[in-house]
Amino acid sequence: MDLLTLSRIQFGMTAFYHFLFVPLTLGLAFMIAILKTIYLKNKDKRYDQLAMFLMKLFAINFAVGVATGLTMEFEFGTNWFTYSKFVGDIFGAPLAIEGLMAFFLESTFIGLFLFGKDRVSDKMHTFAAWMVALGSTLSALWILIANSWMQTPAGYKIVETPQGVKAVLTDFWEAVINHTTIFRFLHCVDAGYIVGGFFVMGIMAFYLLKNRHTDVAKTGLKFSLIFTAVVSILQIIFGDIHGYQVTHGQPLKMAMMEGKWETEKGASLDLFGIVDDEKHETKVILKIPYLLSILSYHDPQAEFKGIKDLVKEYQQIAQDAKSKIPVLEEKIKKVEMSGAPKEEIEKLKSQLALAKANAKAYDITLNDLPSVATVFTTFHIMVYSGFFFAFLTLWGLYLLKKGSLYTNKAFLWTVLLSIPLPYIATELGWMSAEIGRQPWLVQGVLLTRDGVSFHSTGNVWFSLIFFTLIYTAIFFVFLYAMIKAVKKGIPEDSNHLPSESSQPQAFVSTFNKTDIRR
Repeated sequence: MDLLTLSRIQFGMTAFYHFLFVPLTLGLAFMIAILKTIYLKNKDKRYDQLAMFLMKLFAINFAVGVATGLTMEFEFGTNWFTYSKFVGDIFGAPLAIEGLMAFFLESTFIGLFLFGKDRVSDKMHTFAAWMVALGSTLSALWILIANSWMQTPAGYKIVETPQGVKAVLTDFWEAVINHTTIFRFLHCVDAGYIVGGFFVMGIMAFYLLKNRHTDVAKTGLKFSLIFTAVVSILQIIFGDIHGYQVTHGQPLKMAMMEGKWETEKGASLDLFGIVDDEKHETKVILKIPYLLSILSYHDPQAEFKGIKDLVKEYQQIAQDAKSKIPVLEEKIKKVEMSGAPKEEIEKLKSQLALAKANAKAYDITLNDLPSVATVFTTFHIMVYSGFFFAFLTLWGLYLLKKGSLYTNKAFLWTVLLSIPLPYIATELGWMSAEIGRQPWLVQGVLLTRDGVSFHSTGNVWFSLIFFTLIYTAIFFVFLYAMIKAVKKGIPEDSNHLPSESSQPQAFVSTFNKTDIRR
């Protein structure tokens, strides 16, 4: 394997492991904050017990997430030096803010929540829970701001410096709140809520099946079911909005996600298909006529551009950019000789640098594209998983209304076995998004192959094998710690009175024994 392939595999591997822990952090933090708020209002100890138990699981997940995430920060410099030099002035800002603002906020209040119990007031303890949730959400926001800029760059210009060509900020807020950030943020964070919801539902179902902590487990299952049903339905809405945005901002990515090689008017939504990357075609097994045009353009007769035509369009953009280069070079010479203001000269030089970047970045062929079959498959499995989550939670709500939620073993086993499914869906969603934006590191500006560092493949081979072993070991330690904590159970609270269902039985049993003795 060449240096580029190895570098991509290593970053993909570390990101894959790290992303196993991020979604649960988002989901659990928000759920814990809601549970503490409910407890603050009604003083029902079951909500407080559940919040403390989930925060211990959160802390394990958080610690492993930090350990696996730090490596990725260093990889930008070790494996992707050229990329870091090119976008460091822009990409570094949100990463720094994420660490200084979000990470320290989250980690500080985790300590206060875990070790401040019975040392601070209930209001302060609840406040700490909300600060943890805010910290985890802000962390996701700033990381997604950085990622969104790579997908749809804005608020920047390209300049030539003694150290080489690089991108610099011209408008911080335009770069931060570009037209894709909000949709990507809502889609990603809500996915984390689904992961957290299914995680809690599964654990509560486990306790009910084992007849352990039944009182708290019923409370937790009802709460997590309602929570997960809401966020699962919202995800369908967010996903549709995000898909619409991708169609207009990154049409090549959406064409690969849908497996559309040819341009279609009144395009069908292909539910199942087999993509042949070599023949550049997709064998459709099941489709819904006109639906893709409706979803993408809100018009059943709209034209959906295929991969082949989009590549030709990008080649034309590259040719247009190449033709601008000599014109701009000649114009710069004339302006410099005329003694024009420095600002005007710098503006023309920036236009020239951008034209050179576009001429190289858009000059692609079908051979430069990633595996369309991979993008198509990962995207479709993610979408189908989202609908499955919504239908499963609706089933649970139906059982809750009937009064058989806590005794229906089919549902309890289903949610227990479904714990891994949201993890799989989020990983596949990440893969479809990141593989689908290839061949660019920065859309239309920097090709992935031009962002890699310059060192031997042996170094990357060694670090790849080493990190894979370490990350795998960390993952199994994480599983051991989480399973052990779940098996240990929810700590009982001495102030927690027996439930209404159990108290009369205990009273009747005692009364009967006393009556018999008499």
